[in-house]
Amino acid sequence: MEQKSGHMSVSLFKEFQKCEARGKAIFDGEYKWPESEALLVGSYVDQKLTGTDETFAKFIESHPGKILKKDGTPYAYLSKADNAIDMLKKQPLAVECLNGEHQVTMEGELEGVPVKGIFDTYRPGEWISDLKYVRALRTGANESIISAYGYDLQAALYQELVFQNTGKRLPFYFVLLTKDDVPRTCVCQISQQNMDKAMETLKNNIGHYWSICTGETMPERCGICDYCAQTVTQDKPIDSDLIGLSNQDMNTVNDLLGGLI
Repeated sequence: MEQKSGHMSVSLFKEFQKCEARGKAIFDGEYKWPESEALLVGSYVDQKLTGTDETFAKFIESHPGKILKKDGTPYAYLSKADNAIDMLKKQPLAVECLNGEHQVTMEGELEGVPVKGIFDTYRPGEWISDLKYVRALRTGANESIISAYGYDLQAALYQELVFQNTGKRLPFYFVLLTKDDVPRTCVCQISQQNMDKAMETLKNNIGHYWSICTGETMPERCGICDYCAQTVTQDKPIDSDLIGLSNQDMNTVNDLLGGLI
């Protein structure tokens, strides 16, 4: 079978983790998440702090009428983000960690799969860093957002790409900026132990996900995401105790009950 061109990125990998069918549709260019205001604002903060003049201009151009008004000033809904940016610029450590080469692209392979990453900030021979504009530093379940949102996967892959391209395994820093009315800033370093654990997750699954990309393996549907809602047709009723569950959770419940449902 002829292999499709392309690569696996961390964002695509995380889509496959949520729903293989949606990941496949994204890879094929058949599905794209509608951009929410939160994503747009996050991209705006990224571009203002780590983008180049060229990438920021392209960002503005790709969102006509959404970022800048006719007089060239940002819309009011971006004022909170601008305030957060101003707060971060008063933190010397955060500014230093974002000081380097921006929007650097590197490619490599992982378990035979072509992979690619675009770094917010790269200091050759010193470190890699990434800016995150987040709701809070911990989740409602008191889990660090680094692991909760899969940012550890990103750190592990980017470190590996630098190693493959330069022979150096560099530390990885996250520069966190919150969306609070009074923004919090935090610079954290992800431990090598956590990156190694995340790398195992990548290695254990990337081959399977890539086989779906190339058409060698059929993807599984999660059954609950927007893509599944738009593309699946229900052919029979389900037990009322199972409504709202993912296909995987339904199968787990069915196994526990000995196939009674």
